[in-house]
Amino acid sequence: MDTIQSHRFKLTSGSLIRTLLVIFFAIFFSSDFAIAKKVKYKEIEVSNGATIKGNAKWKGDIPTLPPVTVFKHMDKCGQEVFNPALIVNPGNKGVKFTAVYLETVLEGKPLPDKKEKIKINTPRVLHAGLGEEQRPDSQLCNFEEHVFAFVNTRKIGMYNLEDLLHNPHAFGSNGATIVNIPLPDRNRMTTKKIKRLKGINRYQCDTHVHMNGWMLGLKHPYFAVTDKDGAYEISDIPPGKYKLIAWHEGYNIKEFASDKRPVYDEPHIIEKEIELSAGQVLDLNFEYPVRNVVVSQGKMAREVAGH
Repeated sequence: MDTIQSHRFKLTSGSLIRTLLVIFFAIFFSSDFAIAKKVKYKEIEVSNGATIKGNAKWKGDIPTLPPVTVFKHMDKCGQEVFNPALIVNPGNKGVKFTAVYLETVLEGKPLPDKKEKIKINTPRVLHAGLGEEQRPDSQLCNFEEHVFAFVNTRKIGMYNLEDLLHNPHAFGSNGATIVNIPLPDRNRMTTKKIKRLKGINRYQCDTHVHMNGWMLGLKHPYFAVTDKDGAYEISDIPPGKYKLIAWHEGYNIKEFASDKRPVYDEPHIIEKEIELSAGQVLDLNFEYPVRNVVVSQGKMAREVAGH
């Protein structure tokens, strides 16, 4: 009897071990796990690469967003500022600040040189404040790049354009601080590699609760942010199959956080599976919104907030 039970135990143990091994290898070799592993982007020469281009377009009536209340430096920033959560060109209905990117690219065109000096007026620099040519009658305190995309294995610059303290503060997907850099003076730039910022995450100015935006950090350079006409272009893509994502933040204020910052609804995301051949030019447009949204006109009143 003991011998039979012993054999049963061995068989049960053996089956359990085999089952666990099967599960382990299934997970280990799955594509999702492979993506999650630390796989370095490989720089190669891309000749006759493909191009994706197009527009993010608004369908239907363009909603009006309420302005965002200012609680600090009102003498320079004004009482309220324009809300950049949704900017639609009334002429062609192009949607600005839509992040368009390939989800995973393991090899492709070279990244920026690690030793290359970062110049102020380049896409690798986040500008706190608006330049003279973009500033309205009063000094508008906001981020020039409301959606800021970059290669997270290379340094970026953070540059203060205004005579105010700005403090870019970026968060990870779990809400933990990734980078927090004070920029106390005008025309001051700090360079930093933000390797831990992966995907799209929120950033803000700690000094001004009305200054909020989004950062997109990727290992590869195949991304774009739509311009004032809603246009984008991603070039020199190696032939192959990819998932293309077009991401636009939610623009309806659900509530206000304890620090008085507006909290918006869920983002509007469009995903497309594509296959590219050498030299192909793929025209691909995106229509927003992806769901109907009734925009609340509520805003944080200064007297309610204790100011």
